Amino acid sequence: MHGSVDEVCAALDKFTLRSLELMEEKVSVTLQMEEILRDGHIELAKSRYIRGMENIGMLQVPTEAGQFESLFKVQTELDEESIPQFDVINRKHNDEGKEIPDPIKWFGVLVPQNLRNAQKRFQATAQLSSKCGNIRTEIISTTEKLNELKRIKKNISK
Repeated sequence: MHGSVDEVCAALDKFTLRSLELMEEKVSVTLQMEEILRDGHIELAKSRYIRGMENIGMLQVPTEAGQFESLFKVQTELDEESIPQFDVINRKHNDEGKEIPDPIKWFGVLVPQNLRNAQKRFQATAQLSSKCGNIRTEIISTTEKLNELKRIKKNISK
C-alpha cells in the first residue's frame, strides 16, 4: 500500500487535515441547523399568536396513523468506498401513486404566511440533517483510514 515512512506520514497529514475540515463543516452545518430550527419555532409561535392557540395546535393533526404520510423520504446509497450517502427526497406521490396532501392544509385554506415560513424552515432542517449525516459518515471513514495508516507506520518503523 504505502512504501516508505515519508509516504505514510504524508498520507497521515492529508487525512488529518481532511478530518479537521470535516469537523469544521459539521459544526457549521449544526449551527446553521440550530438557527433555522429556532427561526421555524419563532415563525410557528407568531402564527399561533395570529390565529390563536386553539386554531394551530395538536388538535388539527390527524390522530390515526393511516391518515397522513411523510412528504420526505430518506434515500441511502453507497459510494465507491462503501460509505453510505443520505439524501432527503421531497415526495409528491406515495408508493401507490396517490398525491400526498400538504400537511399545512390541516390548519385551513387561508393559513398565515408565518406558518408557511415555519414549514419551509423545518423542511430545510431535514435537508441539513441529511448533510450532517453525510459529514458524520465521512468523518468515521477518515478516522478509520487514519487508524490504518498509524498501524502501517508503526509496522514500518519497527
